[in-house]
Amino acid sequence: MKKSLLVLFLLSVFNISYPQIKNSPYPVIFVHGLNSDDNTWSSVITLLSSSWDLSAQHTLSAVLNARGGDTTYYIDDVVIPLRDAGGNIVNSITNSSIYAVNFGNFWNRDPADPRIILYNNTTPGSNQNPSNQSAIYKQGYALGIFIDSVLRVTGAEKVILLGHSMGGLAIREYLQRRENGIQKWWVDPGDTVNGHRVAKVITIGSPHIGTDAGLSVGGIDLNSEAIRDMRNSFSGSNSGAYLFGNLESAVPSNYYNKDENCNGTETDTVTGINSGTTYNSAMPLPGNILYTWITSNYLGLGTDLAVPFSSQSIYNGGVFAPTGVADTIRTNKNHLQETSDTRSLIRGLDEPGRKDLAYDVSFNKIYSGFITLQSRSVTSDTDYYRLNTLTGGKINIILNSLNSGVNGISLLSGNGNVIISKSIISSPDSITYYSSAGIYYLRVTGNSNQNPNLYSYSYNAELIPASVLNLTFGIEGFRNGSSQIEDTLKVYLMNSVSPYNKSDSAVVYLNSSGNSSAFFIHTPGGNYYIKTIHRNALETWSSSPVSFSGGAVTDYDFTSGQNLAFGNNQILVSGKWCAYSGDVNHDGLVDVSDQSQIDNDVTNVSTGYINTDLTGDMVVDVSDASIADNNGADFISVIKP
Repeated sequence: MKKSLLVLFLLSVFNISYPQIKNSPYPVIFVHGLNSDDNTWSSVITLLSSSWDLSAQHTLSAVLNARGGDTTYYIDDVVIPLRDAGGNIVNSITNSSIYAVNFGNFWNRDPADPRIILYNNTTPGSNQNPSNQSAIYKQGYALGIFIDSVLRVTGAEKVILLGHSMGGLAIREYLQRRENGIQKWWVDPGDTVNGHRVAKVITIGSPHIGTDAGLSVGGIDLNSEAIRDMRNSFSGSNSGAYLFGNLESAVPSNYYNKDENCNGTETDTVTGINSGTTYNSAMPLPGNILYTWITSNYLGLGTDLAVPFSSQSIYNGGVFAPTGVADTIRTNKNHLQETSDTRSLIRGLDEPGRKDLAYDVSFNKIYSGFITLQSRSVTSDTDYYRLNTLTGGKINIILNSLNSGVNGISLLSGNGNVIISKSIISSPDSITYYSSAGIYYLRVTGNSNQNPNLYSYSYNAELIPASVLNLTFGIEGFRNGSSQIEDTLKVYLMNSVSPYNKSDSAVVYLNSSGNSSAFFIHTPGGNYYIKTIHRNALETWSSSPVSFSGGAVTDYDFTSGQNLAFGNNQILVSGKWCAYSGDVNHDGLVDVSDQSQIDNDVTNVSTGYINTDLTGDMVVDVSDASIADNNGADFISVIKP
């Protein structure tokens, strides 16, 4: 029953759909702070909804104080009901680019028929904290469930997390907490590199190094678990247990409980998430995530009126942590204004300016991004996106960038070399490239001074997939019993009507079964003859035009029948039909001119990868001459349409 109360069939009611409208590369999850709920994000979500898809069902609601004084155990205290008090289904999120967490709830306390009471700060009893002022440990646990839920609904590989105040610590709890050396909250703890499934983290006004401020704003319970967890020290210079590690017995008795790690006991030694001004190296923040710490020094007071300016980021000396992937943005809002600071929040959401951390995007789907001011008032912005084509084909990138500040677009190879680049003067615009299979990077550049109103740009990387040929081909001299010497073959698609001009070509490497796949990146669907050219075999054509379709695999096995070659122009070797060997000079027939070259190399005992080696054994000898002599005597020549 315990486990069923945690999720209560949350995943079973998801309506999975994939509307083709503007999307964020990864869904964004907004995490509110102390004594708050998802409505605190209304300004920025409204603004983002003009650029990114926003589903009506985008809020994830939980109760974090379900048992209250009955127990402090996180599994019993965290409940995610399926229905509200009126019987309406909640937590039935649908596909969206934007989601928000809501911890400001209570429930009916009926395990047999749990119902959530939304936006209610009721407590289980006297001297208990409201749900949205519960322990950060519980928040990290619930956040992990919500991340998994969003990934399931959207089909996304990762999420972006944005937290205000205490919400930033909930994000860090999800990312950092380990137990017995294993990540405790990650969606996939078995994947020690990417199991967190997070692409970027943004926090604003978060007490990363703690705060001992009174926070005596209406509705805040100074004895709550959350206030306990956010303190950087207790009386007698004892460090705050949650942030810096300490004995739970050192927690003052004025708090409702001392159970910092929410396991039902109050006698543990808690491992803190911090070490000094940076994270605890025993529970590190992942180094493959981008972090932006948004900080506020309101009116130059050294604080945002709730959290000291120096506590709103983590750093090691003068370097922000984690080193190499963390940056900061400074704003001047007070703590309650920060969630409406849309300009700073969208700056924080800025796409990666590094190729190695590029966001993965799909073909044939519309995305939006922003050109924003960078840290240290740098106005030039670069955004990277990664594309993966399994078949190659025609890549056409269409960019709409009116008033967004975009001034350039480029396509880069997997190793970062620029393939094609274009200055953007008007909108829309596009670039096109015929690609082979592999990784590519889309790079968008711009000037934030040209985007004062934070307009987004949008793009669609269209792909017309390559036609794929699964080819099996035999070579007379290279056939050796049940296998074949491996070698390179050139394959052409020729138009099906006279004069049978070349439409496309590919180079393949035939394995020991004579098999390989060819990708024709310039060829749309249609009917084409297959023509083959080998270094010393006779040019061979398919018996008739073969049908191809972009993105589809076409099978053609020359070896399965003599009639698969035009004019039946093949020879049977060890049970497989093969192209004739011996056309060393590629003039379309096997004759004395080929025999003469082979004979000269036999005399000179030539070796190596040379055309006159018809058997592929790296030596030119009488066995090679014999094949050419026999085929010459039979007047073997090319037969084609």
